[in-house]
Amino acid sequence: MKTEVVSQEKNIIVLKAEFDAEQVNNAIDKTIKDLSKKANIKGFRKGHVPRKTIELYFGMKGICSEALEKIVPEAIDKMIEEYELSLIAEPKLEPCELKEGEPFVLQATFEVTPEVALPDIETIDAVKTVYLPTEEMRDENIKRILESRSEIVPTYEDREITKEDYVSVKYTSSVVDKDGGTSPVEQDQKTEINLGQENMRPEVVDSVIGKKPGDTATVEFSVEDDPQNKELSGKLMRYEIEVLGIMKRVTPELTDEAVVEITQSKHKTVDEFREEVMSQLKAAAEQHSQDSLKDSAVENLCSLSEVELPETLITRQKQAMRADQAQRIKKDSGMEMEEFFEKSGMDKEGYENELEQAARVVVKRALVLEALADANDIQWTPEELNAEIHRMAVSSRIDPKKLHDYIYEDRDRLFEIAEKIRNRKAVDFLITKVRVTEQEDKKAEEKKEDKE
Repeated sequence: MKTEVVSQEKNIIVLKAEFDAEQVNNAIDKTIKDLSKKANIKGFRKGHVPRKTIELYFGMKGICSEALEKIVPEAIDKMIEEYELSLIAEPKLEPCELKEGEPFVLQATFEVTPEVALPDIETIDAVKTVYLPTEEMRDENIKRILESRSEIVPTYEDREITKEDYVSVKYTSSVVDKDGGTSPVEQDQKTEINLGQENMRPEVVDSVIGKKPGDTATVEFSVEDDPQNKELSGKLMRYEIEVLGIMKRVTPELTDEAVVEITQSKHKTVDEFREEVMSQLKAAAEQHSQDSLKDSAVENLCSLSEVELPETLITRQKQAMRADQAQRIKKDSGMEMEEFFEKSGMDKEGYENELEQAARVVVKRALVLEALADANDIQWTPEELNAEIHRMAVSSRIDPKKLHDYIYEDRDRLFEIAEKIRNRKAVDFLITKVRVTEQEDKKAEEKKEDKE
């Protein structure tokens, strides 16, 4: 097989493969032998069917068609290997008619990864924002930990309820029909509610405020579209509420005993616990700082790199991002994307423009990091791939072996994970080469100025 470049423009390359008559005849002979082994023709054993019978049974046109299905993939694989092509789409094929005793020509158009002009990475400036945890942050974290272990307890107070209270109530709910009749939904249910909570229904809050323990209240409201309870969507609901008592949230104090319980005896004293929380904050702050450096380095690398972005990749990325957005909307609201646009008043054209820009950023970043990895021979290893799959399994609480087997059966998914590892290594390499300037977190500076 002889190959040659027909044309090349940007990231589109057209190649031609030519088989001489002898190669075509050999391919047809091989196809006939294969058909002889597979054909179930009465009066002949498989593998012993004469050529003339095969030609009569399948027809030379059918035989040539069968030969074509084998010769074309082999030709494509050889062209990809010979010219070291990195495809971003399936090639467009233009084969001529395959005939016995005649040469065969295949023309293929390949869309390949575009060339990326990288800057000298040692001349790139990157900023590392230094995040430093404070004692106030430590104390705030400890406060949240203690609040997560707080309990709601009765106060036995006999006073009017305010919006800041927790209350214990018993309620019965029902659907109100158009004629005023009711259909029961829940009967004598007990619960505690925080009247100051942002997502509390104002109708319920207003009906309870000013009441005392032992008082009752009735409230009605229409239920909006609710994907969690579609049967009640649009219905008028009535709640008969009895106030059982005023509650309060009791948060445990920070004592040595509380530390032993919270840390399951890992730490014994308040001072040890404070040191541990500060240590965790420092580790998180250093990771945050390192991430800021990576973001800055990659952003500047991309801005200084030159590459023609293929529309194929941009379209594919937009489709993926749109599908992901649609899935989140469906999960959060139960609505399809079109319905969400209509009800939310969101500008569809504006969304598409933002999607286009976001897709271009993602595509360019991927191409630039791939070029950086290629230029510096950065590769992933099977050990790194298996470790990544194991980490994913532990994070998702899935059996590592099952996840490993599942991913290895999906070639696209496996390649996606491998590329993420390679990109991550490319970024780690990049930040060792760029010129780094450190700056203090602006929010921390503003807080410091406010105190002064």
